[in-house]
Amino acid sequence: MRNLRLWLAASVALGAIQPALAQEAAPAPDAPAAAETEDSGSGDIVVTARRKDERLMDVPVVVSALSAETISQYNSNSLTAIGELTPTVIVGAYRANGGGTIAIRGISSPANQTGFEQAVSVAIDGVQTSNGRIAQLGFFDIEQVEVLKGPQALFFGKNSPAGVISIRTAGPGNDFEAGVRGSYEFVADEATIDAFISGPLTDRIGARLAIRYRNQDGFLRNTAGPLTNPFYNPATGAPAAAAAFPGASDRRPGEEEIIGRVTLAFEPTDNFKGTLRVFGAHSTDSGAGVATQNIGPCTGPNPRVSGIADPYGECVIDNRTTVGDLPSVVAETFRGTDSNGPQKGELNAIVSSLSLEWDFGSISVASLTGYNKMGYDTFSGLDQTTYSQLAQAENLDAKEFSQELRLSSQFDGPLNFVVGAYYQNTSLSSYSDTMLSLGNYNAAAGRYTSFETLAKQKGNTYSAFGQLLWDITPELELAGGARWTRETKKFDKFNLYGIGAFNNAATVYPGSDTPGHLKGDFEDENVSPEVTLNWRPDSNHTIFAAYRTGFKSGGFGLTNPLSTATRIGDVDFGSEKARGFELGARLIGLDGRLNMSAALFNYKFSDLQVNTYDPARISYTINNAGAVKQRGFELDANFRVTPELTIHGAVAYVRNRFNDFTGQCYSYTFPTGTTRATAVPPPNCSFVNTTALTLQQVYDGRAPARSPDWAGNAGAKLALPVSNDHEIRITGDAYYSGSYFAADTLAPPTEQKSFWRLNASITFAEVDDRWTVGLIGRNLTNKYYLLYAADRTGGAGVPGMIGEQRGVVSRGREVSLQASFHF
Repeated sequence: MRNLRLWLAASVALGAIQPALAQEAAPAPDAPAAAETEDSGSGDIVVTARRKDERLMDVPVVVSALSAETISQYNSNSLTAIGELTPTVIVGAYRANGGGTIAIRGISSPANQTGFEQAVSVAIDGVQTSNGRIAQLGFFDIEQVEVLKGPQALFFGKNSPAGVISIRTAGPGNDFEAGVRGSYEFVADEATIDAFISGPLTDRIGARLAIRYRNQDGFLRNTAGPLTNPFYNPATGAPAAAAAFPGASDRRPGEEEIIGRVTLAFEPTDNFKGTLRVFGAHSTDSGAGVATQNIGPCTGPNPRVSGIADPYGECVIDNRTTVGDLPSVVAETFRGTDSNGPQKGELNAIVSSLSLEWDFGSISVASLTGYNKMGYDTFSGLDQTTYSQLAQAENLDAKEFSQELRLSSQFDGPLNFVVGAYYQNTSLSSYSDTMLSLGNYNAAAGRYTSFETLAKQKGNTYSAFGQLLWDITPELELAGGARWTRETKKFDKFNLYGIGAFNNAATVYPGSDTPGHLKGDFEDENVSPEVTLNWRPDSNHTIFAAYRTGFKSGGFGLTNPLSTATRIGDVDFGSEKARGFELGARLIGLDGRLNMSAALFNYKFSDLQVNTYDPARISYTINNAGAVKQRGFELDANFRVTPELTIHGAVAYVRNRFNDFTGQCYSYTFPTGTTRATAVPPPNCSFVNTTALTLQQVYDGRAPARSPDWAGNAGAKLALPVSNDHEIRITGDAYYSGSYFAADTLAPPTEQKSFWRLNASITFAEVDDRWTVGLIGRNLTNKYYLLYAADRTGGAGVPGMIGEQRGVVSRGREVSLQASFHF
């Protein structure tokens, strides 16, 4: 009933506002549309939510559009930073395993499993990827970012049940131009320089070259220090040089990045045009381990590994992490890395697209070809302590090739259509050489690692889609369509080396024809329909109602260790589906000075893919939750108070709750001698049966991870002329997030309390932006908050205590000096 009252209140409020504004500023029926932009309230925003250029005012999709100016004014140079500008979007870069997690409206997929595809798809110039590693890439020279909320299966295919982040990069214009921008961030000692040159090569060909170099000394501090190795066992024959840990060689884990993009636009004839974009990235960092930190709860002030305290570690959410280098005699035995002890990581990526369009008047044909390649090699300790008992050399490679063909009509009559076909081929490879304890030295092999594993997954997607658009009247449009998808995947995992339970070379797994290989096949088909009724009584008002569905592919988890007891049912998972309704409205009023939008939504996400870590088995548990039911509303407004002052604000209420899902409890160790009769389960957990100490957790009625009920922002922009040619621009923005759990197990220590984040900037510039100089502040209150969390390996060694957690923590305060020149 409470949700119903909120829905009715929002509907009544919007209904009351609309007529009043329409009476105040109703333009003539044939007048040009009142202007609408996010920044100034003037000019039309053009979006591609339906894979064609349309006014945001006319699109029957909930879209938040971020302009290049907004992204630049807060120096948002990563997907995480871009996500911070929009309520209900949470992006966490994890580096290891799945690479990252992306949430919209509280729906996301875990980051700690290679093989999971994200519930939020990222489309770069139309080419999609659902690889979480996209969260590690830097972004620059962007024309616009569109955050499409809710299922987007019809036009964006699989793996977008929660939404799509669509990034459109800048292209060449009709005139020659060039620019350079440099910034220096004082806290992290981060220097960035961007440059571009763009313009026509001939009257039919244009080109743009953009490049960025970034070097960051680091905003984190690695506290690991030298100490004696308590796990050293000379009886194994381990070298004496392994008896001591060196600490951290890099006290400020930093990054160095160089990225570039070449864009070639050509129009050989009046009815044919194309655009080729090739983006390349190379970056180095201090390894996957420093991307997370121990957040407790701890017994005493220090974290523990197998019950042994680390005197250099802490259990606080802040800017400190603890990841110790390995002794060189240990590091040199790892396969897959050339490190002699220090942690390191290297990311290489290619993102490319070729767009071709033919316009035959009433019919147009479009082709979009994409090729993405991302690889991350890392050598790092992963238990967030000086000991680095869990250490790994990991090489992850993902390749994606896609081809889409689309046929659209532009008839003068009331009926039009869009039909198309899509194909995607994916290849995923995960190699790791993993050490679980320094006490596991194998003198005969000269190795400390417990297993060396190679996992591969190959997939094919075939899809066809179509939509029929019917203009029932000039003001009323009915659109209906569906996408059919067939997905196949082949999985193969085997150990190149293993000791104990990981020595599985002779194991014949059920369903596999090769000893030592765990194999599996996945196949699924899906039809995702969509129906939208869109009413535009005039150019300043739009109301739409939609039924939408979504689909996210199942498959296999590549991260789990492979032992003799592993079965394919431990690593496979089914597809995820979404269906529900949205009601939305947009309006422009007060002579174009006010833009408002509102949306109500009600969705059900079935078989939500979830993944939790079991420290006892040193593996992940992969499940499909019964369902998540989602209800909520969003309101946002942009008001140009005066020609110099614009204010904006947004609020979102999203109530996500599990239904029919019983899964794993978080990490917990019972005291020695505990019996079932005397045992007391930890908070929110219960026993599976009356005889064993095995724990479970009933998630029904609880929100999934990274799902705050409330989120919002408010801000202002002021432009003060100081002469005919110069002005001072001042911006201020406040962002609010309600509380949420950062871990998928909903472990109590990972509860992130509600918080505010403040940004501000001041810029002195020429009116035409030929040059600008500014000071930018992000997260000015220096708030550290959790973006992602999971049970920490080795952190369950204290009986009667909840296992320690690892977390991805937000970057703290940033203060940047930025200057740009445009020629």
